[in-house]
Amino acid sequence: MPAPWSDYQPVVEHTFSLTPEAGRSDFVDICYANEVSDDVIDGFDSLDGRVTFKSVEEAKDALEATGAISG
Repeated sequence: MPAPWSDYQPVVEHTFSLTPEAGRSDFVDICYANEVSDDVIDGFDSLDGRVTFKSVEEAKDALEATGAISG
């Protein structure tokens, strides 16, 4: 199920505080390390694993494009 951006935002921001570029596996690793909800993990799993994001905005746009962010 889609999750609100407010559930994704801390994971995305934390990931970018550690690295200037991030991909699907980086976000998922942070989720598992912090016991984030399955809905958020599923949302990150919907991202293309071949794509590297360079900003919070790029990651948010990609999550929106896959329908992972709720209303």
